[in-house]
Amino acid sequence: MPPKKKNKPQRNGFWVYMQEMIPEFKRQGYQMPNGMADVVKLAHPTWKAMPESEKQEYERQAKELKQRMKENPSTMGGRLDCTGRPLADRVDKKAILEKRRRDERMRVKEAWPPGNGVVRETFLLVGFQSLCELPDDQGYMPCEIGVVEYSLQEGITREFHRFIKPDKPPLGFRYLCQSTSDNTHQIPIEGFELAEGNYHSLWSDLCKFISPSGRGFPPLYSQVTHTDMCEWCLDWLADMAREYNRLHVYELDGLVQDLYEHSGGPPPSKSMIASILNTSVFDYEEGSSCEYHASKEVKYCALGAVKRCCFSISDSMAQVYNLELTPRHLPERPENQGHYTILPSDAFALDRRPLWNGPPRQRNTSQPRAPTYSAPPSGGYGGVRGSPSSTASASDGIFPARDIRVQPQAQQPDHSAQSLNVPENRALRKPTTPGFVAQLSGAAGAGLGRGRGRGTLGLTPEQMRRLTATGTAPQQPQPGVVGGLQHQMASLTVQTQPNGQ
Repeated sequence: MPPKKKNKPQRNGFWVYMQEMIPEFKRQGYQMPNGMADVVKLAHPTWKAMPESEKQEYERQAKELKQRMKENPSTMGGRLDCTGRPLADRVDKKAILEKRRRDERMRVKEAWPPGNGVVRETFLLVGFQSLCELPDDQGYMPCEIGVVEYSLQEGITREFHRFIKPDKPPLGFRYLCQSTSDNTHQIPIEGFELAEGNYHSLWSDLCKFISPSGRGFPPLYSQVTHTDMCEWCLDWLADMAREYNRLHVYELDGLVQDLYEHSGGPPPSKSMIASILNTSVFDYEEGSSCEYHASKEVKYCALGAVKRCCFSISDSMAQVYNLELTPRHLPERPENQGHYTILPSDAFALDRRPLWNGPPRQRNTSQPRAPTYSAPPSGGYGGVRGSPSSTASASDGIFPARDIRVQPQAQQPDHSAQSLNVPENRALRKPTTPGFVAQLSGAAGAGLGRGRGRGTLGLTPEQMRRLTATGTAPQQPQPGVVGGLQHQMASLTVQTQPNGQ
């Protein structure tokens, strides 16, 4: 018998209604492992209760779909992808996105004044924090928003920051939301007193901040890795406020690249731009995050993320456009202040136990004793030079092996806290990242805002010995354009702690 043909799905009004309800079911957290069979069970009760007038609209759409399939069977042909959509509707989203980005950058560059007049242009940077990213393109759960107004000449001029009351976590995602909160921004997933649940008021305040006059809305900039999240969160916030979203998000990486190119020099690569914006130098600077995250001592802050991007741009553009840096461009730091940490004595324990030489070697008495090996003169065979406590013996066998040991009475190095000139109740730890030595690493780099604290120091061994002996960082020649803060860091002095303090 020939194999039975599979029944083709009927393209009726109920089928059109199911295709429309699939995204809504996914957003509500329903799992559909059996495909359309599970969709039928979920959509049938609402379809049965739907008035006939609404059903007629879906039937009309089904007839139009059948008519298009008959008119152009070569392209339609009834062939669908795994999501139930016609194969002819598939497009190259990556190519469309790249074209849109090029057009956006071209429109912005055409509006810039020539020369250094671009330093007076203002840009708006936006950032979000989310409880988690939901699978299957269900979006995010925004819980914080931060926007700053920035220009190369004035630095950060205005700030907007709000905590957002998120939706209830979908079924099965509560643990993921709680884990993300604990490991990153530490914003409670529910019951947060600082979260704002009046979405209409929040959206109105955001629009007034972006466009005080209300005549037009300038573009918002975000890092290329966060552009999709920012666009989705703005759409969600506008939908919750029952407003139309007129805000557009552009790529911050392309903006920085265009600013370099506008100055007349060659633009840096995309990887270098990402290194400038993702530097960890300003992660824990005072004033680089909101009050809540500053009290939690975490860097995952929506406002802090966009402010640190502004700091990085100011640092990298300082000498490109001859900027006069102010506290609005870079966070203030006390001069000649060393970066080290004093830990309590119980933070780590020094090993004061005596060295253990192990049990004595046993010789087999059944074999004849080998001739005793006499100790070599002073300075031989790697023993303690000139020490009478060095003895040697030969092992049994045809090929005897020399055994040179240091007796327990030999003087051992003292690892106690007194030998390190550290008080008994305190212990000194060497500088670690982020520290002064780590910050000097950017001074010897290529200069385009390379993240200080990431990579090697960039000094020769002779310069490292001088730095360790004198405590002074040697001057490095500037190989290229070096940011303002990096240029200052290369001339600072490492401060050491006096004894007993």
